[in-house]
Amino acid sequence: MMNTANWKVTEAPTCPHCKAVMEQMDARYLDWESPYLWVCYNNECTLFKKGWNHMMESVGQLVSYRFMIHPQNGEAGVIPAFSHDYLEKRSKPMEPNPDE
Repeated sequence: MMNTANWKVTEAPTCPHCKAVMEQMDARYLDWESPYLWVCYNNECTLFKKGWNHMMESVGQLVSYRFMIHPQNGEAGVIPAFSHDYLEKRSKPMEPNPDE
């Protein structure tokens, strides 16, 4: 079992953009040096909803982003969201490979 005693965010935080309780996203195979990240999966989150237009207007890409927090150091940021359910279907720790 992993020692999380020195981690900054061990309990599910609340997204500051929509107040939804954030969930763990499997980050074991990503370059975040953490087994998971806290991510807001709320499709009604204002950050996520506004991100589609912002990304299309600024970089010409049909993509958005979701609010995230790194559990070990508490740093907040965004993570790309390629569709409404891409991260939710492919990144929950309980189901890292849902299509298999």
